[in-house]
Amino acid sequence: MAGYLAITAIISMALMTGCAGNAGNRPGPGGTGQVRPVALTPAQLQAIQGGVRQMIADPGSARFSAARAVAIAGRPGVHVCGHVRQKDSGGSYGPDLPYYLELRDKDGKPTPERGQVGSDDAKRAKITFMCRHRSEG
Repeated sequence: MAGYLAITAIISMALMTGCAGNAGNRPGPGGTGQVRPVALTPAQLQAIQGGVRQMIADPGSARFSAARAVAIAGRPGVHVCGHVRQKDSGGSYGPDLPYYLELRDKDGKPTPERGQVGSDDAKRAKITFMCRHRSEG
């Protein structure tokens, strides 16, 4: 019986440790976090805007605002959140749409890897969650 309890305790501790090990890249105690803000260079901003333009219907009308970037310990690249506006079919600018983009260095150049623009409710909710989660720190 004692052996069974010891094994159960070891397995329980291993499971709890595995679940808490990364905790979604949230900062540790005292605010010393795994997430740190990154100042974007002009080349990075250009790459971000180019990547987002590929994801919208009218790339030529894109207007960008509120770009903020973070580096996450243990994950490559820079994670960028911001907003973009574009013209609708009537030629008027629509609302600010949130976006998320991962930016990596390839051959010394910033390159957009993957991302999404919040063009519908589900995407907006996902991006809002991701950007809030990644800005903690």
